[in-house]
Amino acid sequence: MTLKDIQRLLQADLVGGGDVPLESEIRSACGSDLMSDVLAFGRPGQVLLTGLASAQSVRTADIIGAKAIVYVRGKKPDEECVALATTKRIPLFTTRKMMYEACGILYGQGLPGVCDLAGPACPGEPVDAEALSRSFEIAGRNFGRAGSASTTVKDILEDIGIDSGVIRRVAIAAYESEMNIVMYADRGEMMLVVTPDLVQLRLRDQGPGIPDIALAMQEGYSTATPEMREMGFGAGMGLPNIKKNADRFEITSEVGRGTNLDISFDLRRPGEDRT
Repeated sequence: MTLKDIQRLLQADLVGGGDVPLESEIRSACGSDLMSDVLAFGRPGQVLLTGLASAQSVRTADIIGAKAIVYVRGKKPDEECVALATTKRIPLFTTRKMMYEACGILYGQGLPGVCDLAGPACPGEPVDAEALSRSFEIAGRNFGRAGSASTTVKDILEDIGIDSGVIRRVAIAAYESEMNIVMYADRGEMMLVVTPDLVQLRLRDQGPGIPDIALAMQEGYSTATPEMREMGFGAGMGLPNIKKNADRFEITSEVGRGTNLDISFDLRRPGEDRT
């Protein structure tokens, strides 16, 4: 199914974003207002259907490699959202149809969902990278900048030729980790280290810490505020998403001082689907 087909079926208007041709082929669809769910189950080549008309929807689409976003319920993106989508070349559409109806129309016309797809999402052999390191400061409660470090990490890995499947896993883990710092900590730092064998993410924050790590690692457990949930986060999938996508994951935390995450991805293994 092409973007043009989707636009016709959903009676959608193009409202901005990238200049991807409407003849572009769409492989599947994902519908959700919870961006952690999209990160957990989204795939490259998808169209994302959501009612979350904010920059976080564009950053999430960029992380998973979605080709377009359709905002349901007549939602329209703001100027910041359109500007970011234009930079990322992700076209934005809006439809008056509700989420249930829009997803049902596309599914009924043969566009599969994630669970209907078989095989790895991003096959291919990894490419060795020159050793490098980059550091990113992350400000707590700065929701306007949330996700910018993670998208930069994704861009760096693409520039040096890392396997697309590995990039997707790194980007998801980086994004979830960054959002945790933004939501809960006063400040933090993300360090990206790339060697010929590994991509490593090291995150250190100054925040409240985690009293019970085992509980925090359970899917669905959340201490998110209403403001966080309005941004599409707080479904209790953050830390589980990180662990699922990593080859090695270590977390330590001290109440009243902060949390440390050490995440590694093996470049000697091809990209694979972890959903």
